[in-house]
Amino acid sequence: MYKNHEGYPDPTQGDAIRRADRQPENVENAIRRMKIIAAWHGLEVIGRIWLRDPETGREYR
Repeated sequence: MYKNHEGYPDPTQGDAIRRADRQPENVENAIRRMKIIAAWHGLEVIGRIWLRDPETGREYR
């Protein structure tokens, strides 16, 4: 559970931080599909996959 600067539980702020840090669903789907395609070819992904949204410029790792 997330705690505030005074050490008290703050579930509302903790939920907001978790939602903000979460990757969009399309990014999660793209990474999952890349791993599946690699497996079809007898390979595995062993490092990070970095993606960038061309509209926003935001990067996902």
